[in-house]
Amino acid sequence: MRLPCRSGRFAYRVPSLMAALAAVVNAAAAAPPAAPFFKQYCVGCHGAKSPAAGVNLEEMLVRPAMDRHFDQWDKVVRVLRQKRMPPPNLPQPPEAGREQAIAAIRAAMTAYANANEGDPGRVTLRRLTSSEYVSTVRDLTGLTSFNVDGDFVPDSVGGEGFTNFGDVQFMQDADVERYLRYARRIADHAVIGAGPLYFFADPGRSGFELSAIDRINAIYRTHGFRAASGEGGKPYGLDRYAKAFYVSWRYLHREKLGEPRATLADLGAKEGLSARFAEHIWNVLRQTSPTYPTSETVERWRNLPAPDGSNDSRVRQQCHEIQKALFEWPRWLFGAGALAEGGEGDERALVLTGESLAAATRHRFRFFARSDGKTPARIHLSAISVNPRSRDRAVIHWRNATVRFRKKDRSAGPQIPLAAALDPDSLRKLGIERREDGQYGASTAFVTPGGSAPLFFQVVPAPDASAVEVQMEAEIGPPETGDAVVRCTISESEDLTRGRPVSALLGHSGTAGFEQWKAGVLELAAALPQTSHGEATPSDKDPIPAPFDNTYNQPERDRYHTKLKYYRTDRFLVEKMLDDATRARLDQAWSDLLTSFEYHDAFWSFVAEKFRIGLRKPVAEFTAADIASLPEEPRRYARELKADLDALTAMQKAAQPRHIEDCLRFAELAWRRPLSDKEKDSLRGFYNRSREGAKLDHAKAIRALIARILVSPAFLYRLEQPVETGGGRLSGVDLASRLSYFLWSSLPDEELRRAAARGDLHTDAGIAAQVRRMLADPKARRFATEFFGQWLGFYRFDEYRGVDAARFPEFTPEVRSAMYEEAVAFFEHIVRKDRPVREIFFAGYSFLNEPLAKFYGLDVKFAAPGRFEKVEDAGRLHRGGLLRLGAILTSTSAPLR
Repeated sequence: MRLPCRSGRFAYRVPSLMAALAAVVNAAAAAPPAAPFFKQYCVGCHGAKSPAAGVNLEEMLVRPAMDRHFDQWDKVVRVLRQKRMPPPNLPQPPEAGREQAIAAIRAAMTAYANANEGDPGRVTLRRLTSSEYVSTVRDLTGLTSFNVDGDFVPDSVGGEGFTNFGDVQFMQDADVERYLRYARRIADHAVIGAGPLYFFADPGRSGFELSAIDRINAIYRTHGFRAASGEGGKPYGLDRYAKAFYVSWRYLHREKLGEPRATLADLGAKEGLSARFAEHIWNVLRQTSPTYPTSETVERWRNLPAPDGSNDSRVRQQCHEIQKALFEWPRWLFGAGALAEGGEGDERALVLTGESLAAATRHRFRFFARSDGKTPARIHLSAISVNPRSRDRAVIHWRNATVRFRKKDRSAGPQIPLAAALDPDSLRKLGIERREDGQYGASTAFVTPGGSAPLFFQVVPAPDASAVEVQMEAEIGPPETGDAVVRCTISESEDLTRGRPVSALLGHSGTAGFEQWKAGVLELAAALPQTSHGEATPSDKDPIPAPFDNTYNQPERDRYHTKLKYYRTDRFLVEKMLDDATRARLDQAWSDLLTSFEYHDAFWSFVAEKFRIGLRKPVAEFTAADIASLPEEPRRYARELKADLDALTAMQKAAQPRHIEDCLRFAELAWRRPLSDKEKDSLRGFYNRSREGAKLDHAKAIRALIARILVSPAFLYRLEQPVETGGGRLSGVDLASRLSYFLWSSLPDEELRRAAARGDLHTDAGIAAQVRRMLADPKARRFATEFFGQWLGFYRFDEYRGVDAARFPEFTPEVRSAMYEEAVAFFEHIVRKDRPVREIFFAGYSFLNEPLAKFYGLDVKFAAPGRFEKVEDAGRLHRGGLLRLGAILTSTSAPLR
């Protein structure tokens, strides 16, 4: 079997040293005249006392270790053949004796060479090169942007021009300091919280907080959905309801569809839905007496046709229509405008809560319309009944309407009656009488029935107006039964899905009819919400927790966003959608987030100020007596904050033993082999000494342990377990390490480790399968940069300084980097696409971008100017192959050529 012995080379299995020695001894025994020959003609000058030229033939005959004396024996053969020994002034051996001695030595040397074919001999222990160090850290921790500075341990070139030649990899005291500094830097990226140990791009406390947000948002985006866009938000996961409706339809008709044993969980899994969510939607749709507006969705689903063998895709489409109607209902209820995106559109948070459904009998509107100072501004009014089951015939009274014109410099003119700025048609439409003296009738108020068609009026602007500000009051008429709910809207367009309308719900809150309607809407919000969760960082218009004032742009709300920032509202997602493992990960992330800073203390500080409470100690120090002494409302917040902080703190503490085990697993990956029991005890002891002796807290002790692992010789050096003295093959673990550092310049991945554990790497087929897989991986690009780059001389050409920039100003850093990428892309293609070796020299293609093609003087069209593209038929362009690569030609040329 072939084993790697150095970058780019493989050797056959190494034979035992004893076998090699035996070959030499046997060869000497087969030619007995040789020993007397040397004793007679050579040992006198080349004996043990004062060996001439450092060649001790007396010792070489006594201890015929060919591996130690191979070069000296070769020298002996050469001088005998050239008849330079013995010297001319000393007795000369007969020609037959000379040839016999030469033959005996050559036979021994040949036997040794044949027995040790491919053996590299003693290989000096290799340290990770700077590139290998960076790649290993990236793959080990996931810190893809990790890099080293110019002061890192330098690489030296030796052997055949490779940086991983152990003989020139010296270790100075300063190098150890550098490794320790980088180990601490890496450890500072560790996230040590309520969950398992892992690494995040940002270090320290800020990284701890940001990593929690990152994990929370990842779970929300992967498993949740958001239809209501809110300020700056974007909808996502919008097909989950449609899929769930379709799953429920298939489950209902499973017998007819030939799936009698199908379960909701199975059908949901096929659509990418969790079993919990599929079951929840099924239960909602199978309600016997759903309330309005949930009943609208249930009725649409129940009206889906039974399967007939050809309507599956049509049913899917109908499920999407049901979903669309469900998502549009709150927008219709609140009279929402254009979808909010990028600071445009209606940015209201369309959340169905008791607060957002708190209708009043009267509302004062303030609306801004654009104006060019010439064209009348058209203002649309609508009063739509949003309770179709209402028995009241509501009437809306519009009163006290005024208008004000604003100029481009944002200055505003005086407020005047709206009637004074209306055109004649609008006055007639609204029933407002204008007398001959220019005044108006007894009233400028007007009435619209709830549920009537929208109407509009036109405001004649002032010549210098850039905006029109309209204010008016709307009031719902007295109740009959009190179940009327009317959405009143003012907008610039009859189509409310355009622009930013303003709207309000008018109704008689507290009446039985209104409360029944409200309860039904809240049932819809609980069963089929628009969003599965609130954002972890609420926007300026999203709901925030009590007792903060939820009003937009108010001091209390601003304080919340700057001091507390976070609000967990994901009950539906947790209870109805997530599996147990994902729930646990989400809880861990929230625990990390809310303990990443003094969240609970900041919250209590606000409560204490709002209710003028004197208790200002940290929440962690609250006692039962402290809480009992508070007034009722602040006591509730104190109790909740204390219980939440205690639970989160307990969660953090419970994770500590696991972090130690995570470090042991981290050490196995970093050291590229299983740990012995002694090593595990040693690492655990290091942690315990850090806690007890150095008095470090848990997080600091874990970081110290990580740094300890990363400065170990087991990490910095590519150590291998020694084979038996009599010879033996490398372990699967060591084979995996050799293979991964040869092809990836990094540690083995999980698949390669599994192959090593199974013993696959001790078979030709197993090695071949892993090589094919690894070369297809993007990490094989490192094989192009490290092996081919060092072998062929374009290694780090992007940093090349060997061209006189004054004489060749066209050789810009952009061109230099492009030449380097051309070479790397070429060999990456050769490797990853398994191209024949001949293409290294005779490829009819190259990889170019527009700046490099321009530098070469080529007329090539590119889809994207900065991106590298494969250019075929490169031979006619005098490109293609190794000897035409710009990096090769430049690096092998004199600076002034």
